[in-house]
Amino acid sequence: MAMEIEKLVKEIKALSPEQKFELARRLEEEAVFNDDQSWYWTAEWQEAEKEADEDFASNRVHHFENVDEAIKFLHQQADKVDGD
Repeated sequence: MAMEIEKLVKEIKALSPEQKFELARRLEEEAVFNDDQSWYWTAEWQEAEKEADEDFASNRVHHFENVDEAIKFLHQQADKVDGD
C-alpha cells in the first residue's frame, strides 16, 4: 500500500495547478457526501481538536470519578467567575 501511495503522490505532483485544484475539490466533495462524520473535518472542528490536544499536552484537563464531581467542579468555577 505504501508503494501505491507514493505512486499517487508522484502523479499528483505532476498535475497542473488547475488539475490539483479540481482533484482537491472532488476529494472534498466525495468526503462530504460519503462520510456521515464529515463535520469532523471542518476547519472549525479541526481547530477545536488542535486546542484540545494542546490543553491535554499542557495538562490543562480535569478528571472526575463521576458526574457529580464534574458538576461540583463546574459550579466552583462559576462561583470564581462571579466572585471576580
